[in-house]
Amino acid sequence: MKNLRPLVLALPILLFLSGTGSVQEMAPCRTIAAILSVYPVLDVKMSQGAVRNLRDGTERPGCRVHASGPTSGIAGEVRPEEAVRDLLGQSGWVEDPLYGADGPGTASFAFRTDDVLCTASGGAHSWIENGKIVTADRYEIEAGCVAEPDPSGTGPGR
Repeated sequence: MKNLRPLVLALPILLFLSGTGSVQEMAPCRTIAAILSVYPVLDVKMSQGAVRNLRDGTERPGCRVHASGPTSGIAGEVRPEEAVRDLLGQSGWVEDPLYGADGPGTASFAFRTDDVLCTASGGAHSWIENGKIVTADRYEIEAGCVAEPDPSGTGPGR
């Protein structure tokens, strides 16, 4: 498995620096923002507002995290979207396969607890041009968390 030790060591410090919120979905947004803040080139912003459902396009109130930066500055063993995916999974969140999709240089996925659904989508788009692999100059990831009971009733606390 990939070496996540630097991220795991920095995560508690970043969580304390990221502020507090009273809405139940704010805690996972702070966690996602803290994970992404480990990457120095990413400009990470967190806000409250409408979160778009990746499956049906509907919007609901929740919290959002947006991170972007130059693709050339993303270095290391773990891409940011994979760090989010790995660390949420290691923290007891359950991945919801209904939201999963991967493309050239990008990924979409969702994790849930009993009462919160968090989705994430992003990366650096890649394509083939004149026989060469080209990667977008900007890396972008959008994440959002909303209050949503686990419809299966089989979440981590059940």
